[in-house]
Amino acid sequence: MSTEQVGIFRAIFRYFRYWNWKKARGIIDAADKQFTGSVDGIGAAFDMHQDKVVRQYQELRDAISEVEAVLEDKRHRLEQLNHEEEDLLQKRDGALNLAERAQASGDDKGYDQHASAFERFQVRIEEIEQTQERLKQEVGETSKTMDRYMLRLQDMQNEIQKLPTQKAEAVAEFVSAQRIVELNDRLQGLESSIDRGPISAVLEANRNLTAKARISEKLAGTDIRVQDRAYESAGRVSTARSKMEEMMAARRAEKQAAVAEPGVEQQERPRI
Repeated sequence: MSTEQVGIFRAIFRYFRYWNWKKARGIIDAADKQFTGSVDGIGAAFDMHQDKVVRQYQELRDAISEVEAVLEDKRHRLEQLNHEEEDLLQKRDGALNLAERAQASGDDKGYDQHASAFERFQVRIEEIEQTQERLKQEVGETSKTMDRYMLRLQDMQNEIQKLPTQKAEAVAEFVSAQRIVELNDRLQGLESSIDRGPISAVLEANRNLTAKARISEKLAGTDIRVQDRAYESAGRVSTARSKMEEMMAARRAEKQAAVAEPGVEQQERPRI
């Protein structure tokens, strides 16, 4: 397989890995919104956490109980070994005393019998001592571990007892904060459309209608037919005004001519 093919497979793998991560992140965000957006969601979150902690508490308690039972068996075994060792020590001392007497009296058979008993007792005592040492070490180490688990169990117990109070405080804090935000929004004029009332709805409708009217006017101004009608109207006005000015000029000329004619006659009449 070439390096290019390996790179393609790696790119596909990264793509699907990112896609899975994105989908998972979206699901987590949606779940968080369900728990953080309402009083019921907050209560459900605390209830689920309490159920989880209680289940973990019970599992840890049962495990500790089982280990404690094993420890109790080992402690009981140590007690039994201690009693057996005490009994064997006494028997060993008795065998030693009898062996000394048999040796002193020259009783070789008795000496061999008591010496054999002493050896048997001594071997068992050494076995018991080794077992005692091992059991003591195991009990000590397990007890230290159990102490840590007991502390954890107590912490979980305290957490379970505090959860109802924490739940009530969280719900109260959410409700209080939500009401404060709503009040601030009302004071700042940021009410929702449901809470604004009829007057705000009417004013907003008027603003929207005015905006639509402006847009309509702009669109009408760009219509060629409207422009043609405007040009035609302007042409008619210009023609009519030119005609009016022409007629007014003609009348002024007639008036001026009428005024000038009598003056000419007076100049042609001879003086007497």
